[in-house]
Amino acid sequence: MQVRVNGRLLNCEIDGPDDAPVVTLCHSLAANLDMWDPQVAVLRNSRRVVRFDCRGHGLSEVPPGPYTIGMMTEDVAGLLDVLGIRTTTFVGLSMGGMIGQVLAVEYPRYVEKLVLCDTSCRTDPEMAPIWEERIGTVESGGMAALVEGTLERWLTEDFRREKPDMTDQVRNMILRTPVAGYCECARAIGSFDVSAELGKISAPTLIMVGEHDPATPPAMAELIREKIPGSRLLIVPGALHLINIEAADFFNRGLLGFL
Repeated sequence: MQVRVNGRLLNCEIDGPDDAPVVTLCHSLAANLDMWDPQVAVLRNSRRVVRFDCRGHGLSEVPPGPYTIGMMTEDVAGLLDVLGIRTTTFVGLSMGGMIGQVLAVEYPRYVEKLVLCDTSCRTDPEMAPIWEERIGTVESGGMAALVEGTLERWLTEDFRREKPDMTDQVRNMILRTPVAGYCECARAIGSFDVSAELGKISAPTLIMVGEHDPATPPAMAELIREKIPGSRLLIVPGALHLINIEAADFFNRGLLGFL
């Protein structure tokens, strides 16, 4: 359904009992709410599951830039208000994990528990040329110019070979991402840094990361664990970046155990 938040339309879906504890799922760059299908399948019987397309993604509006992670976090807070949700377990992967960190720092009243997956608390300035190169590639060649390289970072070669149908679903999700939305969110990631604020997070926090994630490796997850008091880290064996899909059973067990 389309919900007007802060003057813009966000697309969201809600599953599960109205009176159940709420879990909110926030996707990565170049994805959309469909990314969380493997989690909705196991959560919806006991949780009210809220998932949405971030601005510039999926069926949500693509407002003009520039974007910041702070703006996208305001979208989340506004969405929760519109839906009448007072507290939630927030689960974010990659860009969604960046949003989750800012939400827990700036809007702690909403965050009952926090799950941060394959994400970072800051973008190294040395990565700036890489992000600019990706943005230029997409601006000149569309999402198709970036899709195969993204899949190679997200899913292992074995998974892509053994699960071609699921790999195609991920490929199509990337290809459907609006070019302008991708570029503005990529620029927001390129200037992201919440590392000095993480000590303010008081919500119980689980951090999960793929063992071989090349984009946000375990060292980044360990840095977040060190900075968030009482947080714990779970490394997903053999996985790359999109752990909720590639290692869905392992991921779901870890998430359900934390809940």
